[in-house]
Amino acid sequence: MARSLARQGVDLIVSYKSSQNEAAEIVKEAKSLGRKAMMVQADVSNPADVERALRQASKSFSKIDILLNLASVFKSVPFEDITPADWRANIDAHILGTFWPSRIISPRMPRGSHIINVADRTTLGRIFPKYLPYVATKHAVEGLTRALAVELAPKGIFVNAIAPGPILKPDDVLQKEWDAYRLRSRVKFPVSDKEAVEQFALLALYLCTVTLTSGNTYPLDQGHNL
Repeated sequence: MARSLARQGVDLIVSYKSSQNEAAEIVKEAKSLGRKAMMVQADVSNPADVERALRQASKSFSKIDILLNLASVFKSVPFEDITPADWRANIDAHILGTFWPSRIISPRMPRGSHIINVADRTTLGRIFPKYLPYVATKHAVEGLTRALAVELAPKGIFVNAIAPGPILKPDDVLQKEWDAYRLRSRVKFPVSDKEAVEQFALLALYLCTVTLTSGNTYPLDQGHNL
């Protein structure tokens, strides 16, 4: 995702929790494209980590006018096997990982800035079994988007969400499980993972150019709901 944004001319602050090597590659590629880029380590569900990362980033960037909240986990768990740890992982990534960066970084964002959250096509259409904590917390992202839009409107900050279908296989998900999920998604307009990521980036950038929408969720589901 960050690579796609860099190719579209966006300077980057790449936040990572543990994928340091991947973040370094993204920064290297962005710089090769002539973009300003840096990486910061942070658990975005931890406000102290977000505060520290912001202080570090502020040494190189005078302002942040786009915040893209991408933290996510994706794991199938049978209903009877759901544990407190499953809930904690989803709440941390999707709810706290959306709220704390928005809460802490927005005071440093100028008027006309944009926050883009990531919901899921399940918030707008069919829900599959074995993903209860994921689905519930992605619905929470949609609610957060609307509430944040209200809270930040007086500051001139726009908040919207994108609800994608299957885009890019998470590293911790088996290819077999991912293929089955995509098959169940009944995608009408199949594209490659690379194309899907590029189109996500294009939609995110488009939403960062308009000022007539805030608090809304936009599907990017490859025709899933048709």
